[in-house]
Amino acid sequence: MNATTALLLVLLTAPAALLAQDGPAPAKPEDSAPADDSAAPDDAAGQPATPGALPPVEPPPALSAMEAEKLKRAIKKLRNDSDKHRHAAEKEVIAFGRGAIPHLEEAATTDHASMMDALVNCLCGVADAHDRDRVETDMTSSLVVLRRFAARETGDIGLPELLDKLLPMLADADRPTQVEAALSLVRNGREEGLAILTLAYGGSYGPGWSERVLAALPGIANKGTHDEVGKLLVIDPEREKSEPDVASNERLAAVRLLHAIGDRAATALIVRALDDRHNVVQREAINALRDLLEQKGPLEASSIFQQLTEVKRLKEVAASKV
Repeated sequence: MNATTALLLVLLTAPAALLAQDGPAPAKPEDSAPADDSAAPDDAAGQPATPGALPPVEPPPALSAMEAEKLKRAIKKLRNDSDKHRHAAEKEVIAFGRGAIPHLEEAATTDHASMMDALVNCLCGVADAHDRDRVETDMTSSLVVLRRFAARETGDIGLPELLDKLLPMLADADRPTQVEAALSLVRNGREEGLAILTLAYGGSYGPGWSERVLAALPGIANKGTHDEVGKLLVIDPEREKSEPDVASNERLAAVRLLHAIGDRAATALIVRALDDRHNVVQREAINALRDLLEQKGPLEASSIFQQLTEVKRLKEVAASKV
């Protein structure tokens, strides 16, 4: 090979070599590092996790003696009756990270209502998938705080076999634990616990649940038949005699929850509620269907005759869209 030929070969192969050097780096294996999901909203609907995508189980890191003392002082502030100061204390505690978990568990013996809520918020704020064995253990704890934490954190982890273990917690003696378990199931695409969320949405489980229930519902929209809510629409003659107001309020909550879900299955169930004998429940169903089927506003003040006429009309509209 003469010198001219060699020079041509060098010039022809150089661009390819440069391109290879300057091109994108090869993709890293998906499991090379755990994904950072710290920005995900607490009650946002998500895809169930798979074991291979989770980080290894690890104990919380130990805090230094100085850090532990600071943390203990911060945990005491969680008992503050002022929402503002208690929320500030929660942020202070969460800043210690996973190392705070053992200390928070030690404080979980409290029966102070506000502190119990704050402890659950803090535990969920610092725990992650590294702690899933601890979460599973806490599901059967004798301490209410730890069961509430386990029920909520299971939804954050989203592991299917861990979600299965929430089912007994739907009958927990502590009603907030029931709701936490139901929220975790629903936001991970499972309909068990929908009846509990309906009652919580309607206020039967106390104040403060509505926003979190609404945030969880996208997890099951367009995925199921919502039969648990449908059962609440069935009128029980005995309850109509013994507690008519309670029964009608539950049916009202069911219509409102189905309206919030807003899919085809929910719409079909609301159509059944058009035949409810309680005027308020029937009107709620009318207004929900006017919105879902026709994007119209609520029915203006009307007589019973006009309301029944609207029931007939909406049944026809619903039938035409099947």
